[in-house]
Amino acid sequence: MYSVENANKHIKLHKYNVIERFKPQYHITAPIGWINDPNGFCYYKGEYHLFCQYYPYDQVWGTMHWGHWTSKDLVKWDWRGVALAPDKSFDNLGCFSGTALVLDEKMYIMYTGVHKNEEGIVVQEQCLAISDDGYTFNKYSNNPVVRSSDLPDGFSKTDFRDPKLLKTESGFRILVASSKDDVGKILSYKSQNLINWKFDKVFVDNISTMPECPDYYRLNNKDIFVTCLMNQPMQGLKYQNDHHAVVYFIGEEKNGVLALDKHHSIDLGQDFYAPQTLITPSGRAVMIAWMQMWGEAPANYYLKHGWQGQYTFPREITIKNNRIYQKPIKEIESLYKDTIEISSIKIKEKTSFDNVSGGVLRLQIEIINITSNDVVVYFFENKSSYIILKYERDSGILLLDRSNSYYPVLALPDGDAKNIAKVQIDQYLDSLNLDVLLDTCSIEVFAENGKAALTSLVYPDESSDKISFKGEFTIEKLILHRI
Repeated sequence: MYSVENANKHIKLHKYNVIERFKPQYHITAPIGWINDPNGFCYYKGEYHLFCQYYPYDQVWGTMHWGHWTSKDLVKWDWRGVALAPDKSFDNLGCFSGTALVLDEKMYIMYTGVHKNEEGIVVQEQCLAISDDGYTFNKYSNNPVVRSSDLPDGFSKTDFRDPKLLKTESGFRILVASSKDDVGKILSYKSQNLINWKFDKVFVDNISTMPECPDYYRLNNKDIFVTCLMNQPMQGLKYQNDHHAVVYFIGEEKNGVLALDKHHSIDLGQDFYAPQTLITPSGRAVMIAWMQMWGEAPANYYLKHGWQGQYTFPREITIKNNRIYQKPIKEIESLYKDTIEISSIKIKEKTSFDNVSGGVLRLQIEIINITSNDVVVYFFENKSSYIILKYERDSGILLLDRSNSYYPVLALPDGDAKNIAKVQIDQYLDSLNLDVLLDTCSIEVFAENGKAALTSLVYPDESSDKISFKGEFTIEKLILHRI
């Protein structure tokens, strides 16, 4: 029988058996086991709280628990153990993803409980848990509060998950992902008390065969809706995350329905999924996502290191010209150990610098006077392995290639693993700015002031710390912050 106590006891007994070779230095990960979607991202009683889909007993996906961290600054996170375990009849097959709402000094969590109904069919239903301190949670005794029988006719009872809990002027609302006849939809339910819920309407219609992890917030007087599209075929450079694409819509809700504008990808790297966004007390929109992708076999998996899964560094979201821009939150500066700056360096052949190296750092580069077609930066480089970041001037494509990583990211038997990620930026740029985060086994790239992003897991050799440049251009300014 699963329980919070048993899970935390297991973690305490076995966490030192984990091999830490690829454990990130400043990205969030659990002490042992598997994590995927971030959950319940909120601010409560002076602390940021972040939860996760968690299976502590193995390094692969299993019966989902909720893991828990807290932070004072969004940068340094303290592991608080397991918050929810699949220990009730209504969630004994898993406590799936959900969100948190802070109200009247309490934290309310809505999550998806998975179990078999009386007919033996696996169903997904929405459940409520409540905390008075942010650390211990009591599940509502009459869960689930939104049952599969509450679905409109024809909707899938086995694909009905990931509630986004919202406070409205008239009460409360959840947005829940589902599908009907293999057409993905987001459903809206309303309540006055968080206990009694009624179906309202289809909030978003016709999005892939099944959406997941809906996120919804308001910024700059715009309604921003984010979701993950399952089984979404790639179309040129669209949906480059592979079989699961993360997209956002900026529009305006009218009469309880979101009038969708053109949608865009948030991050077209290989490893970005299930983002959650928090509006902080200061009004900033901060986003965290799972930095991995379904179907992959990362090196720490096939080398049996005892853990899988980590999160992107928190990103601040802004809106410009009806597009999302993103950058690492400013609190990253508290992690800097030392800083190196160089400027006005002309590159004509492959070039490296003695003091520009490392694998745990932030690198900000301003490039001007581009005359070659390709601008190439090599990361995690040694004689035989490297990661390539390349801007192709004639096509306007920014490309991240991990094909030559020392340890490859492989595909699971029924999965896939992409080595090359691409995003379209402007063609024939004379200048280019890049902001790159490197950690032990990851790279996050923000280009053109955060208009484009590429995130990828990479697994270098321990000696692979060289950074070099190739093409014909001038490095106007390079700032390297060691972390």
